[in-house]
Amino acid sequence: MKRRSTKQVKIGEIYIGSEYPVLVQSMLNTDTMNTEACVEQAIRIIEAGGKLVRITAPGVKEARNLENIHAELRRRGYTTPLSADIHFNPEAAIEAARHVEKVRINPGNFVDKRATFKTLTYTDEEYAAELERLREKFSAFLNVCREYGTAVRIGTNHGSLSDRIMSRYGNTPAGMVEATMEYLRVCRDEKFDDVVISLKSSDCRVMVEAVRLLVKEMEKEGMDYPLHLGVTEAGEGEDGRIRSAVGIGTLLNEGLGDTIRVSLTEEPEQEISVANLLNEICCLQDLKTEPMHLEGRYSHPVIVADISKVECLDEAVMAGLDFHVATENDPVYGDMLKGGMRAPEMIYTEALGPELTKLPDSVTVVVPFDSLDIAHVYNRKAVALIDAKDFVRLSKPVEGDSIFVEVRDGEMINTELAGKLEREKNAIVVLKPDHPSCALFRLYLGELKRLGIMNRVIVRATLDESDSNRLSLWMAAHLGGIFLDRLVYGLWLSCPGIPDMFYGVHLSQDILQSAGVRRYKTEFISCPGCGRTLYNLQESVAKVKKAFAHLSRLKIAVMGCVVNGPGEMGDADYGYVGAGNGKVNLFRGKEMVRVAVPEEEAIEALKQLIKENGDWND
Repeated sequence: MKRRSTKQVKIGEIYIGSEYPVLVQSMLNTDTMNTEACVEQAIRIIEAGGKLVRITAPGVKEARNLENIHAELRRRGYTTPLSADIHFNPEAAIEAARHVEKVRINPGNFVDKRATFKTLTYTDEEYAAELERLREKFSAFLNVCREYGTAVRIGTNHGSLSDRIMSRYGNTPAGMVEATMEYLRVCRDEKFDDVVISLKSSDCRVMVEAVRLLVKEMEKEGMDYPLHLGVTEAGEGEDGRIRSAVGIGTLLNEGLGDTIRVSLTEEPEQEISVANLLNEICCLQDLKTEPMHLEGRYSHPVIVADISKVECLDEAVMAGLDFHVATENDPVYGDMLKGGMRAPEMIYTEALGPELTKLPDSVTVVVPFDSLDIAHVYNRKAVALIDAKDFVRLSKPVEGDSIFVEVRDGEMINTELAGKLEREKNAIVVLKPDHPSCALFRLYLGELKRLGIMNRVIVRATLDESDSNRLSLWMAAHLGGIFLDRLVYGLWLSCPGIPDMFYGVHLSQDILQSAGVRRYKTEFISCPGCGRTLYNLQESVAKVKKAFAHLSRLKIAVMGCVVNGPGEMGDADYGYVGAGNGKVNLFRGKEMVRVAVPEEEAIEALKQLIKENGDWND
């Protein structure tokens, strides 16, 4: 797998493009009119390793003050280029282009009005007239950028497509791509090449699909502009890091991406170390053979909990896996254990004892092949794990529903194994390379497809890493794309370097949730904040999480402002959106149902709204 070849775009004293390292950037969350605060935060980003600093400019006044911020940074000896972030205001974009090295515009609102999510009908002539209006206004902006040597990012967001685009292409990756291509065609016709592109969403699958589709469309039209990657509203903490790694990492591992931003609801400088680590983790592997095109089949993958190092399946172990003794009100189970929402579907164990009998029949117990008879002593149905070489030598079919056939590094998937698997259709293939990587797993999956092997597949990834941050980013970046594409039946993580025996299970759940194939807990999305945010976003996210973390079937958005918040919430069930100093607007889906709620009352108001709609449980 090789990095996609692109143009080289000059931004101040740096370049973005395939001939240069992937560039890491972040964005200020300070008031753009507060020059000192902006300069201080920019310096923290730069000293953390950021190579580009973005600043919001909601109006011409703020765009004009970028000159002062730029000058003060240069006076202090910092030459890092600045980028202005513009929405809804072409005049602000033109002003900003005179003062900073790069300007980001959003195709969804540069010319078109704020989306109302209403279907509009255009004749072909009317649609062409809209495109001509776009061309006229955007060309005027490009002329100023050309005069001042300013680069442009065409930054399309899933949540802010125009009604015009959505009416014809839908609120889809295809719509995102067409919205972007409209502007790129103007750049090409105007011979303006200093352009970077981004297509972002809070949904990793939408973001990945959109970028892949854009690359194909650009290739058709002979375009090779560099790509900026990011997952919008990724959130904070480990959830935000894993979601970002699933989206950004999947594309980096495919050779796509020339600059990245990890958008966290934290201090901006904290994004830099995460982005740098993600960059390091996603080093491309040259496996000589390009992975085959693969069709996804699995929309609800299972998790294998590896508790092979546990000597006894005692009450604490079972509780840690979310298996609990049934209550008196649930007599069906008797003294059996009942699995909660986070309980894994499969357990691999080498501790065989009477405790196995307490697990519900719905749980598949996986044991080493030579321990299968011992499991049967306890009247427990179990599935054997066997090496592929030994599986081929078996003289008769294994009794039971299935068998796990493990293929390790150095063991080629050959015609002999393929023939055996064809006869044993219930056998599940377990892919276990010595060092897990996206490229290697996809290579194995391609080989299975080439040989016509249709058996279910589980990826087994073991990484002996004691740094949980590095471990989680690695697993998310290298495995997330496999589940975004629905390619395999299950996930089996082993994390021997982490003392917490349940870490692998919980990380598996976070990866699958970020990939959009399972839901184990409340999904919170939140923007990182910017100069438009007029309340403490990080504190608000913490309060919302504390109040609603038990509502595992809901997706709740916490957004900094009303400029982009309502659109960028995507498919959130409820939204908590900043509306001015100390005020919050509350949303049910895309409908605003509470306006200007005092911040100190907003949590309780959101709770009441959720209850009114029947989505609350204690």
